[in-house]
Amino acid sequence: MAHFYHFSFHSSIGHHGPKRTPKQGSGEKAPRVTTSVTPETASEILAQQTTERILRRVDLRLVPILSLLYLLCFLCRQNIGNAKTYHMTRDLHMTTQQYQIALTAFFLSYSTFDIPCNILLKKLRPSVWLPLVTLLSGIVTVCMGVVKNADQLIVVRMFLGMTECGLFPGVAYVITMWYCRKEAQFRQALFFCAASMAGAFAGLLAVGLSRMDGLGGQEGWRWILIIEGLLTVLVAICAFFIVLDTPDRAKFLTKDEKEFLLRRLEVDQFGEEEDELTEAEKARIHTDLPKSQIFKSVFTDWHIYAHILVFYGISCPLYSISLCLPSIVQELGYTSTQANFLTVPIYITACLLSLSTAYLSDRTGRRAVFLAISYTTMFTGFLIAALRPGHLPGLAYAGLFIAACGVYPAFPGMITWCSNNLAPNGKRAIAMALHIGMGSFGGGMGANFYRAQDKPLYRLGHWLNLGFVCLGGSAIAVIYFSYYTENKRREGVCAGLEGELEKEIEKAGRGTEEGERLKREFVVRKEESLALEGDRSVWFRYMM
Repeated sequence: MAHFYHFSFHSSIGHHGPKRTPKQGSGEKAPRVTTSVTPETASEILAQQTTERILRRVDLRLVPILSLLYLLCFLCRQNIGNAKTYHMTRDLHMTTQQYQIALTAFFLSYSTFDIPCNILLKKLRPSVWLPLVTLLSGIVTVCMGVVKNADQLIVVRMFLGMTECGLFPGVAYVITMWYCRKEAQFRQALFFCAASMAGAFAGLLAVGLSRMDGLGGQEGWRWILIIEGLLTVLVAICAFFIVLDTPDRAKFLTKDEKEFLLRRLEVDQFGEEEDELTEAEKARIHTDLPKSQIFKSVFTDWHIYAHILVFYGISCPLYSISLCLPSIVQELGYTSTQANFLTVPIYITACLLSLSTAYLSDRTGRRAVFLAISYTTMFTGFLIAALRPGHLPGLAYAGLFIAACGVYPAFPGMITWCSNNLAPNGKRAIAMALHIGMGSFGGGMGANFYRAQDKPLYRLGHWLNLGFVCLGGSAIAVIYFSYYTENKRREGVCAGLEGELEKEIEKAGRGTEEGERLKREFVVRKEESLALEGDRSVWFRYMM
């Protein structure tokens, strides 16, 4: 990694690094060097400091607004569970079956329109598309607050799925356009923590907004939906002026900083040897692949379908908890207000665990091991909830608490692991939409796990979640073994190719014109393989 920073810094910022002019009167002193530092070591340290400084600026501009947009959209998605505890189903004369259909309708449209939305993202730019879908989601949520019967609620929920489906895969893809593979999960976790915080805010807001019951002749649950929808609309309008596009369009970065970020991403995907290519060779190699070739590469990659199974192992518990948790806790003998308050500690703890897990995952460069730990936590929690005796309702709450502490850290890890192992960018955009779209069907299933006829123990829902956790855990093991064996095979093939190159160079004469020509042709072929074949190239290494 040290060599990477040394290389990318010199190739992008210049041989002397960015100039830093001390402010007058700042009293700033040059740091005292107490140990012997070689020029190469000093350059590496300076390059790393430059990287961290630029990334901090990107983090402050990119992550907060994307997290806020997702928080509000997730709030719009799950506030129906809070509204239900304040008599929404009674006022709309909804049957239990109609309520379950309303929950499921969202995920049907959400999953169906994921891929078209990611294609539109590339056409309209993130700074337009992401605020637009958030704005539409807020408007639809306001409409949800004024429905008159169950049929209208089902239709509006379906439209909500259509508007929200473009946000999460869009943001997940945008993060890959700014950060290297080993930096992505912590940013994904910061972004996804908005979901767990949305759960906490949903409970608190529901308690506060429900006190508006009767104001303007409207029930309290209607005010929950209307106010949260209007808040989403307001933030979305502001987001049109804040959301970033790609590094090359960022106005807050200098030209050198833009080139530096883009260069880091190129090195992360294609390796340092790409710097040996001319601009003409780069332009020829990195031309966009035909759409038909990209779609074929996506839909014939069995790893993506295995990752979807991992997604099911998380999305089923995630949405069964987020949509049904207030009702489940209420059935333990608490009032509506107490039930909503008791959901808050779960989500806050899950948020903190998500961040700490993502930080460790990025620091170590390991994905699967942390996913396995999260899956084990989920399994333990749901097992406790499923086996708890009827006279100990507190165990159900404890079990769901533990399960949530596995679900929320697992989600960004699962998304990042899949995206880290997809290349080139065209394939990544489509594959992530397929991954998230198909995986979100798990939300439609999870929304129906905790049925009214199973209360107060809800054993069926707990066992179903356990089943999907086992399915996802098995998929993790299969993917890990496949990546491991394929990486080993590719290392052997590459070693053989490099060995043949060395023999040819020795035969032609090292340092001769013929030897340099052979080396250059080898580099061009390698870069062509990475650009055209992406993650199927023998030079690509899967992240474990």
